[in-house]
Amino acid sequence: MAIAFFGTGGTISNRGTGSGQYLDYLDRGEVMSAKELISLYPALDEISDIRVESFGTLRSKHVTSEHWKTLAQRLDECLKEPDIVGAVIAHGTGTLEETAWFLHLVVATNKPVVIVGAQRPGNTVGSDTALNLADAFRVAVSPQSVGAGVTVVMNRQIHSARDVSKVANHSLTALQSPVRGALGMIQADNTVRYWRKPPNPHTTDSAFAATAVSAPRVDIVHAYTDADATAVDAFLAAGAAGLIAVGYPPGTLTQPLDDAIDIAIGHGILVVQATRAQLEPQVMARSGLVGRGLIANTDITPTKARILLQLCLAHRLDRDDTAEIFAAY
Repeated sequence: MAIAFFGTGGTISNRGTGSGQYLDYLDRGEVMSAKELISLYPALDEISDIRVESFGTLRSKHVTSEHWKTLAQRLDECLKEPDIVGAVIAHGTGTLEETAWFLHLVVATNKPVVIVGAQRPGNTVGSDTALNLADAFRVAVSPQSVGAGVTVVMNRQIHSARDVSKVANHSLTALQSPVRGALGMIQADNTVRYWRKPPNPHTTDSAFAATAVSAPRVDIVHAYTDADATAVDAFLAAGAAGLIAVGYPPGTLTQPLDDAIDIAIGHGILVVQATRAQLEPQVMARSGLVGRGLIANTDITPTKARILLQLCLAHRLDRDDTAEIFAAY
């Protein structure tokens, strides 16, 4: 029995440029392959047998939705093998939460899928790379992780892919779940402890499981003082089939944005109303919002709302069905 290890790149796979260099590597550091990364930490073999699956050496800012689709297909195929009991994916932290959320929605497995990153390259003083990698494999082999969906492991915490966000640039505590909190932790004796499991549909229970459809264009529009219709008009001209409107808390826009959104809805564009509030992001489905045809966002970030709307559009769901998905997921 083994854990499949996929490397995609990111800080966790970066060789670094010096023991005290916490910034230069972002521009000059070399990204290692999955095989090279694992070879630096032979103690991981004490946790699990590992089968390395080559995937990529990407900085997280270069990850695209096509990479997501390919990775999901590879995971589906790999996890169907009886001798593979779970997967660990090393990923850059900048877009880790988006990759994790997409996989959480489309990978049809109950086996553990753990995504792990690091804030500091492995060769730097105080690096979190070695511990995060070890903890990721500990979570992947734990029977408690079966059925938990895709999880993110960093800083000794276990997060649901649905809830986790990067909330800081450089801190080791950058990956957090601001609204619902972590699912569990890796304790000081290296045992895995879950406090709860994700209650929303995911993986095998997801309406999007085992699908590899190409997602339509969905863009994000932000409200700010004096925001007008320029961004909405540009996105629609570029072919957007849906929009995430990030409003002022608790979900309001400037009048020019409201007017532009109403016109877009009139042309059949699906629009989800989100807010820039981080601790209470859910938008209540008040009549002045849903009555105009907007869809109320649940308590996920606008970037995750974008991915969920893409999947709804790819499956040709109408506005009412999409609203039900957002309420449930």
